[in-house]
Amino acid sequence: MITYDGPVIFDCLVEKHENCFPMIPSGKAHNEMLMGEADTQGVIQASGAVMV
Repeated sequence: MITYDGPVIFDCLVEKHENCFPMIPSGKAHNEMLMGEADTQGVIQASGAVMV
Protein backbone atom coordinates (compact mmCIF):
# COMPACT_ATOMS: atom_id res chain seq x y z
CA MET A 1 0.00 0.00 0.00
CA ILE A 2 2.77 2.45 0.89
CA THR A 3 4.92 1.66 -2.13
CA TYR A 4 2.04 1.46 -4.64
CA ASP A 5 2.00 4.43 -7.01
CA GLY A 6 -1.71 5.19 -7.07
CA PRO A 7 -4.84 5.27 -4.94
CA VAL A 8 -5.69 2.41 -2.62
CA ILE A 9 -8.60 1.47 -0.38
CA PHE A 10 -7.47 0.39 3.06
CA ASP A 11 -10.10 -1.36 5.17
CA CYS A 12 -8.80 -1.93 8.67
CA LEU A 13 -10.74 -3.59 11.47
CA VAL A 14 -10.06 -2.08 14.88
CA GLU A 15 -11.13 -3.39 18.28
CA LYS A 16 -14.38 -1.65 19.26
CA HIS A 17 -12.97 -0.06 22.42
CA GLU A 18 -9.60 1.01 21.03
CA ASN A 19 -8.94 4.72 20.65
CA CYS A 20 -7.79 4.91 17.06
CA PHE A 21 -7.22 8.51 15.97
CA PRO A 22 -7.89 10.40 13.82
CA MET A 23 -11.42 9.00 13.78
CA ILE A 24 -14.58 9.99 11.91
CA PRO A 25 -17.60 9.04 14.03
CA SER A 26 -20.43 7.17 12.28
CA GLY A 27 -22.81 9.54 10.53
CA LYS A 28 -20.46 12.54 10.83
CA ALA A 29 -18.71 14.51 8.11
CA HIS A 30 -14.93 14.44 7.55
CA ASN A 31 -14.64 17.94 9.02
CA GLU A 32 -16.02 16.58 12.32
CA MET A 33 -13.04 14.23 12.72
CA LEU A 34 -11.96 13.46 16.27
CA MET A 35 -8.26 13.98 16.87
CA GLY A 36 -8.03 12.37 20.32
CA GLU A 37 -7.27 13.53 23.82
CA ALA A 38 -4.60 16.13 24.51
CA ASP A 39 -2.13 13.48 25.71
CA THR A 40 -2.31 11.69 22.33
CA GLN A 41 -1.34 14.83 20.39
CA GLY A 42 2.21 14.86 19.02
CA VAL A 43 2.86 11.14 19.51
CA ILE A 44 2.99 10.37 15.77
CA GLN A 45 6.52 10.82 14.47
CA ALA A 46 7.28 12.24 11.00
CA SER A 47 7.80 8.76 9.53
CA GLY A 48 4.33 7.69 10.67
CA ALA A 49 2.63 10.96 9.77
CA VAL A 50 2.77 10.14 6.06
CA MET A 51 0.21 7.43 6.75
CA VAL A 52 -2.30 9.76 8.45
